[in-house]
Amino acid sequence: MDIITTGAGIEMLMRWGHFVAGIAWIGLLYYFNFVQTEYFKEAEPAAKSDAVKKLVPRALWWFRWGAMATVITGVAIILLRGFNMSMDLYIGALIGIIMFLNVWLIIWPNQKIVIAAAESGSKAKKAVSDAAEALAKAGLASRTNTLFSIPMLFLMGASSHYPHGFSAFALLICLMVIIPIAINGAWPALKEIPAIKAAEPPELGILGPMASVKGVLHCGLGLTLVLLLILETL
Repeated sequence: MDIITTGAGIEMLMRWGHFVAGIAWIGLLYYFNFVQTEYFKEAEPAAKSDAVKKLVPRALWWFRWGAMATVITGVAIILLRGFNMSMDLYIGALIGIIMFLNVWLIIWPNQKIVIAAAESGSKAKKAVSDAAEALAKAGLASRTNTLFSIPMLFLMGASSHYPHGFSAFALLICLMVIIPIAINGAWPALKEIPAIKAAEPPELGILGPMASVKGVLHCGLGLTLVLLLILETL
């Protein structure tokens, strides 16, 4: 079969896997931010605890391995193409890698703390404090990924349907926009921060526009527009 013996066929299989894994990853990212978080704000403590113990671990399994498969297949496509890709894909891939690192280095480690606290049923002040802090760190990284997902998906589509030629200057300006946002979402999670007790919403410990679903969507659309204008003008 040519599809498994030719470069084009293997690339097609990698693209297929990239799409499937990416849908699983980003779909669960949106579920966590748009559905689960909003539900947890209103759920009774017993219902929330049961969900954290039984539902969240299953969702996080598919979430983190979906991210892993998305990145592996994406890198495979770039290698198969010999790095012959449009500027849009490289910027989109960079954003995707930042999101992947957030999943494995921030969101998952901190969610494990939250799940362990729920499973143990500990009411000790330190355990509650540690779980609240871990949830705040995971929540900020998750919100940052949601923001990044909007321009990332646009750029991935643009790489084939609205491509831009490579420009080192445009790449540098895009990096100057993207990196501070990435640091803002990751740095608080990589250092010790006080446990958040009175933040709104309490599940996230995030203030400002990213604290709401509408706010993070507006920020994502704004970032997409900024990156597009950079690519169009430079």
